[in-house]
Amino acid sequence: MIFGNKDTFALFIEPILYIKNIWDYDCFCGFYIKGNKYSSESTQMLYTQKESISGGALCNIFDSENYFFMDIKECFKEMLSIRYLNFIAESEAEYMDKAWFDYDYNEFVYSANLESSLFGEDGYDLFCIGYKDDVRLISYKKANTYFSLKDLKQYEINECFIKKNELEKIVYEIEHAAFN
Repeated sequence: MIFGNKDTFALFIEPILYIKNIWDYDCFCGFYIKGNKYSSESTQMLYTQKESISGGALCNIFDSENYFFMDIKECFKEMLSIRYLNFIAESEAEYMDKAWFDYDYNEFVYSANLESSLFGEDGYDLFCIGYKDDVRLISYKKANTYFSLKDLKQYEINECFIKKNELEKIVYEIEHAAFN
């Protein structure tokens, strides 16, 4: 099932199998931005995907005029630095020798943190930035170990802008979807 408009932004859930003993569906999940499909490589349980949607930035939109209007590459770097502070490096050696910081802020503030993005070699996730009645969604391919701020092409960055009420409708439809 597709929730939203594939040509701008949509979330999708493709149920594969109903597992009776846990009363849940095993599903492929992901999203579309501007017609491009970003899907998990492994299946997720429907309940955990729904919980990740309702617990992340897609339901808890934080407004920032600065990030909303920032150039996409600069904004992506800022979002990475907020979300993955301990995973920013320019080499494997730098990453391995890096001193780790305790976050003194909510590093998930702009992260959709979808359950479907947590597994597999090619995981995709979203940053969500609000401003007034609009939302800027930036999709990216997650790094397997660390994130480089120099080679951004590897992250397959894409973005779209939608109205907050459109995003709220998508989330509502997922929360209330019935699968047979």
